[in-house]
Amino acid sequence: MANLQTRREFLKTSGKVLAGVALTGAALPLMNTRAETAAPTAPAHPYEYVRLDPQAVLERGYQSFYKYGGCGMGAFDAIIGQLADVQGYPHNQIPVQMLSVASAGFFAGTLCGSLAGAMMAIGLLCEPAEAKEIQANLFAWYKEHPFPGYQPEFKNPTTVSGSIDCLDSCSKFMEAAQVRMGDDERKARCAAVTGETAAKAIELLNAARGL
Repeated sequence: MANLQTRREFLKTSGKVLAGVALTGAALPLMNTRAETAAPTAPAHPYEYVRLDPQAVLERGYQSFYKYGGCGMGAFDAIIGQLADVQGYPHNQIPVQMLSVASAGFFAGTLCGSLAGAMMAIGLLCEPAEAKEIQANLFAWYKEHPFPGYQPEFKNPTTVSGSIDCLDSCSKFMEAAQVRMGDDERKARCAAVTGETAAKAIELLNAARGL
């Protein structure tokens, strides 16, 4: 019964959470030529990657969860935000807020937003085959990892989700810790999940690149 109440509470709370100018026929071709010349060139995929320290990614992800108010944005910023600080363009052209919909398992208790944010970042930095391999390893790790391992503020019990879904992951923790969605302990736990997941993604990427 407690688990059912936790699931209902999770879904209920997460649902709240989270002019024109006329041109002559002679002038139009010239205007088009100038526009084409001035158009910026899109950066090539994948974006350049320089080695990031997983520990730095972990700590930034934890803080970014609070800064942006979500695990998807937090995990993405932990990676791409840090690369933007180091390398600038084109990493600094990607708004972290595009991951705002990933919080609370896309507000449906589905894929954990930290996995979504981390893999969106990996997708920018890797060719498809490499990204898919990292994703498979990251998802397998997530299902077996006892969260939270990083606990700078609270001493919470750890739980293993056995799933990549936010609802399963959060519900098991909340039941074990006897906390609610709005409690600081739950927020700290999800901040840790955000940082740890982003850090693991970078650990896998560094290993794949021999860095």
